[in-house]
Amino acid sequence: MVAVNAQTGTQAAGLFLLQLRTQAAMPGAPTLALTLSVYTPGQKVTGHAIVTQALADPVVCQSSVSGPLIYETVMPPAKSAIRIDLTGYPSIQWPAHGGVGPALEPNFRAMIVMATDYSSGMAHYQYLDASGNWHAIEQPISQA
Repeated sequence: MVAVNAQTGTQAAGLFLLQLRTQAAMPGAPTLALTLSVYTPGQKVTGHAIVTQALADPVVCQSSVSGPLIYETVMPPAKSAIRIDLTGYPSIQWPAHGGVGPALEPNFRAMIVMATDYSSGMAHYQYLDASGNWHAIEQPISQA
């Protein structure tokens, strides 16, 4: 699979960086920023997710994310898409010789369906806020 950068026209294959951002429909709504490393031969994605909102403390949720890269074709008519399923966990600083560490619950989940050139698509994501409440959002997403 080859990705084409919409701004520069360059092609990326194998391992490449993909930066995505959602567009909020209403001012003040949460937005998602993803910095992902996409490894197409192994169909794996890893990276970082940040959900922000226009608040006094703008960062609502931060996660280290990973998941599969899935190539989809729906018929008829033949239309292909890229799906990225992500699960995120809070980032913690654990001492090098501190042992196994705590068991962490996920604080972020996303299903992103994009065009085959990774230029645009839809993000369906959920995040856990500081109060322990899950929020589900669906927004358009494109390269940042």
